[in-house]
Amino acid sequence: MKKKVLLLFLVVLLVLALSGCWIMPGFPEWMMAEESVYYYWKAIINRQYELAKWYCVPDGIWYNKVDEWEEYINTNSEGEVSLTIYGPFFYEQTEVIGDTAIAYTKIIVHKVAFPDSYKIHIDAFDFKYEIELIKQNYPPGDWELK
Repeated sequence: MKKKVLLLFLVVLLVLALSGCWIMPGFPEWMMAEESVYYYWKAIINRQYELAKWYCVPDGIWYNKVDEWEEYINTNSEGEVSLTIYGPFFYEQTEVIGDTAIAYTKIIVHKVAFPDSYKIHIDAFDFKYEIELIKQNYPPGDWELK
């Protein structure tokens, strides 16, 4: 009987954790804000642009920036060039003031010519952003990029 109760408890706990209805206690708000920024950039890097928009306030600054990054990636990936994006790196502590947070991120872009092309070079670009986030008032209470 004890095994069945324990198994039932673990199954319910697993379902709540996987559905996102249960937030792990102990994570500070600045970490939750950085997590939203991290997933936003990972979606852009993986060319999942609609997923990146999901982490933003609709028609906000960062929502529209997804289209800019899509165009930048597509334009710079043409021809005999490979584009690699690294990041996000947080170069300063994320600040949380009430329902607003500011994350300081850095994105590094390497543009490398293919080895068999007529020119061999590497270009590196750094993009530093101060990303403002707002905490949702509805469940699950995640942070969205403004």
